[in-house]
Amino acid sequence: MEWQLAAPTLIELILCGFIIVLAVAVSIMYSHVKQLRTALSDSEQNSASAIARTEALAKNANNQQTEAQARTLVITRHLQELDEKQTDIENQLRELKLQDPSLRLYQRAADLVKQGASIEEIIEACDIPRAEAEMLMMVHKQNS
Repeated sequence: MEWQLAAPTLIELILCGFIIVLAVAVSIMYSHVKQLRTALSDSEQNSASAIARTEALAKNANNQQTEAQARTLVITRHLQELDEKQTDIENQLRELKLQDPSLRLYQRAADLVKQGASIEEIIEACDIPRAEAEMLMMVHKQNS
């Protein structure tokens, strides 16, 4: 068989043109798909980066909150201790106010004896009888 070159018919020409148009359309669409994939990849990277930054900020805020709670707990404990100490001091002060004043005089006299005061100084400072001052002197000299 011999190949004859015959003139293309109108339908063949239209089909060839249509095929060329389809090929151009497919290549244009492929180019757009490639651009969209690149844009999507960039968008995913940007989103991942934003998520990582947000998670880091959230972790930092959580750490700060934990530290603040720990500090608050420590401060609360210190305040409770101070409150207890203040209550103890107030109770001791009340007890001292309720003590017999004469006992305080004898305590002062004993302190003066320990400091080396004379009997006359003790009698004058504490307003106690001579016999009691002499007795305090003897007791504290024996203990020394």
